[in-house]
Amino acid sequence: MNDAQKLLEAFRTATEATIDEPEVGVLFSGGLDSTIIAILASEISDVTLYSVGVEGSHDLEAGRSAAEELGLDWKPIIVNEEEVVAAVQEMVGLTGACNPVSLSFQIPMYFVSRHAKEHLLVSGQGADELFAGYARYSVMSVEEKGKQMETDMAKLMEDTLHQEQKVASAAGKDLRYPFLHMVSVEAVNSIPLDRRVGFETSKELLREVGRVIGAGFLAERKKKAAQYGSGAMRVLKAHARGKGITVRALIAGMGEGN
Repeated sequence: MNDAQKLLEAFRTATEATIDEPEVGVLFSGGLDSTIIAILASEISDVTLYSVGVEGSHDLEAGRSAAEELGLDWKPIIVNEEEVVAAVQEMVGLTGACNPVSLSFQIPMYFVSRHAKEHLLVSGQGADELFAGYARYSVMSVEEKGKQMETDMAKLMEDTLHQEQKVASAAGKDLRYPFLHMVSVEAVNSIPLDRRVGFETSKELLREVGRVIGAGFLAERKKKAAQYGSGAMRVLKAHARGKGITVRALIAGMGEGN
């Protein structure tokens, strides 16, 4: 059994342990991480894929085409500037977080948790931290990537997930993460770092998993950060610009109002 097959079996076990309801909603950008989660979830549950974005955004088109490729039920959630700003304001009130990037990254999850019919939601969170998927990793050496991945994973576990859980819980939803299940993490960490992070292509080992599971062309899709793929950051910038302030100042003002 090669590394990709080994990881796939671990991810399958973790997903089976994570999903304990007959219906599940998948936070779906149409990218590699959410595609693998969608396929695994569909093996054990009735799934609906949810993609969030402003009209014409990357994630809506990517989600639509990916769902067609997978043959799974897909629901677009189209949002406008007013809804995005209101969502950020509510998230600031729920979590106390004021970082523009982290908040805009969580906007798709906010809307899925409020629109999905399912109680249980699953996310591909953790893949970037496990496989050096962020763009900033591309200029780092293997050793530098390893240290940064540890830092990013700690931040994810200590801050981001707690914020997401508060937002999802406020909508009566249960949000879970198969890639962060103990079985997944142990399997990934058992593979040498240089094999795991790749030298040229981002998340190459995870792409191999995608090929093994039958993701087709979706295994080759490049990552687009959620805040940009959904159009959320662009909307926030436009709103702040209309007020003559920065996005950071806009969000800070929301925090002061709570």
